[in-house]
Amino acid sequence: MHITIEDKTFSDLENRTLAKKPEFSTETLLEGQFVNDFELYFADHFPMRDKFIAIKSYTELFLQKTDNNGVFIGADGYFLNKFEEPDYEQATRNIDYINKFSQNFNTYLLISQTSTKVLEDKLPPYAQNYNEENFIEFFYKNIFANCINLGEMFNTYKHDYIFYKTDHHWTTRGAYYGYVEFCKIYGISPIDLKLETVSTDFYGTLFSKGNFSFATPDAIEIFVPENEVTVNYVGSNTITNSLYEMSYLETKDHYSIFLDNNHPLIQISTDAQTSKKLLIIKDSYANCFIPFLVGHFDEIHVIDLRYINFNIANYARTNNLEDILILYNSYNIANENKLSLLGE
Repeated sequence: MHITIEDKTFSDLENRTLAKKPEFSTETLLEGQFVNDFELYFADHFPMRDKFIAIKSYTELFLQKTDNNGVFIGADGYFLNKFEEPDYEQATRNIDYINKFSQNFNTYLLISQTSTKVLEDKLPPYAQNYNEENFIEFFYKNIFANCINLGEMFNTYKHDYIFYKTDHHWTTRGAYYGYVEFCKIYGISPIDLKLETVSTDFYGTLFSKGNFSFATPDAIEIFVPENEVTVNYVGSNTITNSLYEMSYLETKDHYSIFLDNNHPLIQISTDAQTSKKLLIIKDSYANCFIPFLVGHFDEIHVIDLRYINFNIANYARTNNLEDILILYNSYNIANENKLSLLGE
């Protein structure tokens, strides 16, 4: 069957590029690399792979197993990422990078808990999971920047629809509550929440990890600001007047409508006329957060460290950026290994 079935290049279910068939050579065979690459290739193209993953999920649900492929099967249709104990040595280095950077810039740090912590009452019994709140407390107590603590906010709104059931991101509603807390620390008045539903059949990353075909789809809401914007995706030389790329609603990855997924550098110009600028260093949690900011800043520069290799401090000085927001969820900042690019 494997020989007769045509290879695919991309998995819509898992939202990733599949391994390519390796080219044979005597050198790679003797080194063992060919065998390793062929094993990855065969695993990615195994006949009826998605169906077997679904069968595995159903079996483990029937056996009342608490997790599947690092994802907890929670109550009320929620799937929750297992949070492993973070690397505190890496975290200590990251704290040092942020503190040195903050000596020269007005730095704000926002670390969001994941749904695994906020909705821990939905975890299955006896689920073994590291308490990420301890990690956030460790991070914040050693940081000299302006820290935005979302713990109380999450306790207040935890029963609202602030996290997707099938995806690891917070919803636009959850991002709004985080934005309100940012406004308190930064000293600006938050705008009112007005949301528009654009999808009711979103299946996210946690669904894909286990192909939980029994999952209930999520709804995606967006906030459409009144301000006019110009969005420049610098790496791809693409300029648009919208914060959303709605064509993703025709694919599985609906969350990528927010700022066209992830880009190395995005420059957003607005008609806010506030004489304020902001640089955001972020993971994908910021993508649905940023639309709430366009009424407060004339320019918003957005950098994703995973895709760049230049000094952030130099970039900020060149573009006259004094206010910096570092926005991550706790899992990603625990594993971030490129904060050394902040510079001083």
